[in-house]
Amino acid sequence: MKQNKRPFHSALVFLLASTCRVSSFMSPTTTHINTFPRTHHLALGQPPPTRQNQPPTSSQLNASTQTTSTPKITQSDIDCLTNQGYLVIPNFLPRDLVEELRQDIGKLRDNGAFRQAKIGQDSTNELNKSIRIAETCFLGRNRPELINISGNDSVRDRSGGLYQILDVVCDSLVELCWKESEAKLDKSLTELLYAYYPTGGFYRRHRDAIPGSASVLRKYSLLLYLNRDDWSPEKDGGQLRIHLDGGGDEVLQGVEPNFVDVDPLGGTLVLFKSELIPHEVLDTNSERFAIVGWYNRAVTASDIGNLRDGSGSDLVRVGLLGVALLLVTFGVSSIIGQ
Repeated sequence: MKQNKRPFHSALVFLLASTCRVSSFMSPTTTHINTFPRTHHLALGQPPPTRQNQPPTSSQLNASTQTTSTPKITQSDIDCLTNQGYLVIPNFLPRDLVEELRQDIGKLRDNGAFRQAKIGQDSTNELNKSIRIAETCFLGRNRPELINISGNDSVRDRSGGLYQILDVVCDSLVELCWKESEAKLDKSLTELLYAYYPTGGFYRRHRDAIPGSASVLRKYSLLLYLNRDDWSPEKDGGQLRIHLDGGGDEVLQGVEPNFVDVDPLGGTLVLFKSELIPHEVLDTNSERFAIVGWYNRAVTASDIGNLRDGSGSDLVRVGLLGVALLLVTFGVSSIIGQ
């Protein structure tokens, strides 16, 4: 794709987000954290702190009980996210809900709702199997293609279901943004998808929020793992690797690797600051199931001005305002390839 198409696509995405509500999720906030606090760096390969100060084992998952209450994050969880930039909560979802959501993925895949995952931002969005091998299905309330398959009372839509749970998580993060005097999150701009990794799948190191593109709206990234109870990190692989070396999409030259690996055990929730944390999915030796999402901030006038527009023409940006209104059926994540 030619270079001069990039500002066109980028502006469409920003203007779309500012003039319509893409799904029943999304909330905006921006932060500019360039380095990870050294006091929170961990030794190479050291497991990340969690609510129990260690990752859950398969036996712990097997011993977990079902519950009807809505899972929530606590003030101590918020403090952890604030201080170190990421948070790991094992057993956030009960086993029965994890199983239902995994079955929902199977039903949607059987009915053709999943697509090969692409990479890149805006006009550079492309399929690249050297960087990412996975399938995704975009989620959100009132999406006709999902209602046609699952109806209006799926495990996602029902009271106490996935959407309600993630709305509660967003509420906690909204309060955090208010305390830190950051831009408010907007639930209507939340991006959400199912991610399916086949055997041999992976996603190489990357960041979720890139300055100068539509993804800069992303404030907090979330992962919810839906793998089976007997998942073995040693046998099945597929760990989330959180890089803490201070680099971006690549490690800085001369800097020693510094990372933590999170086992993708069913029910585990991971939250991190989208602009701050480079991460990757290590090679999978078994099918891997997850929910992926981003809580986003509101679009501002400065966002349009900060787009990578080689022409520098204000007239072009103004003209795109009208064109963007034609794209109300598309989501931000659909355009930027996440």
